[in-house]
Amino acid sequence: MKKILYIVSTLKRSGPTNQLSYIIKYLDKSKFEPMVLTLSSEPKEDSMKSYFTDSLTVRVETLGLSRVKGLFSAKSYVKKFIKENSINLVHSQGIRADGIMSSIHIPRVATLRNYPYYDYPMKFGKLKGNIMAKGHLKAIKQKPDSNISCAKTIAEEFKQNGFKLNYIQNGVDTEKFFPLGDAQKKELREKLNINNEKKVFISVGSLIARKDMATLLEGFKKYNDENSLLLIAGDGVEKESLKEIANDNVQLLGNISNVVEYLQVSDCFVSASLAEGLPNTVLEAMACGLPTVLSDIPSHLELYEGEKGNFFEIKEVDKLAKLLNEVSNDFESQKDISLRLIKENFSAKAMSEKYQRVYEERLNESI
Repeated sequence: MKKILYIVSTLKRSGPTNQLSYIIKYLDKSKFEPMVLTLSSEPKEDSMKSYFTDSLTVRVETLGLSRVKGLFSAKSYVKKFIKENSINLVHSQGIRADGIMSSIHIPRVATLRNYPYYDYPMKFGKLKGNIMAKGHLKAIKQKPDSNISCAKTIAEEFKQNGFKLNYIQNGVDTEKFFPLGDAQKKELREKLNINNEKKVFISVGSLIARKDMATLLEGFKKYNDENSLLLIAGDGVEKESLKEIANDNVQLLGNISNVVEYLQVSDCFVSASLAEGLPNTVLEAMACGLPTVLSDIPSHLELYEGEKGNFFEIKEVDKLAKLLNEVSNDFESQKDISLRLIKENFSAKAMSEKYQRVYEERLNESI
């Protein structure tokens, strides 16, 4: 039995945390014993720690460090934890965890969920973002063979900048995300107070510039179907400005814990995002049998490799509106495509099995 330690900043509810839960859920427990170490204390709201401890029955420990304190002492604490718990391999996730593990000598895997010089400046501002990106790439260089990207497109971005990475595409848990029958869908709509006669579009994501919800709202307004409803799940700094754009057929749901229910009662998923890793929300929507209308960024195109999807150029309001109209006339024919792609390419179980093969390779190399 090999002990695998997963190191993350926190278990805040997010795409990366969901992916971590899938890896652990489908681990072969006859071969691997998982543990999770968080660097900082859990947020007061929206933490998935109880899911890891109660549902996945995983031991979760925290160092409880602030970001400042972590700069000076995190590495020594992590080394001590690894030694005291006889850890065989570490799987890190995120800039802090990757940085700490860059100089600790133990079999290691790191999952990279973005290209730092593209994502960090957009998320944290140009100055801070570039400093962070430089630091993350420096950490990656220390152990180049240990890094795995969560998408083919991200691996290609790294390659163009001198890094050769393998990739394991994100997956989705089809035991949690699945389509409902017509009767179940109707019943759930009534529970959520959603009109059964409406065509329901949905988007899920933070209300930040990178997600470009403004283009989505403008496109939906131009689509202009009074019998349609747009649901947006998520919160963020653009919430108030987006309220000014939204018409009466838009509901801003805020952060919700029952995203799966809203996906299951919807008819189509929409994203106008300007950049993604390999987007969890789109995978979850597809697993619920939803057709999608997506911006033509590489990570969206990757999901439909070899298939015809519904794509529009970023910020192209008119083309988005046109696609919404086309798809709304025939939701059913595209449902099977979404479900087939998930089954063939993006199941959480298959993703976990691929990571487990990497663990075995790394452990064998260390013998």
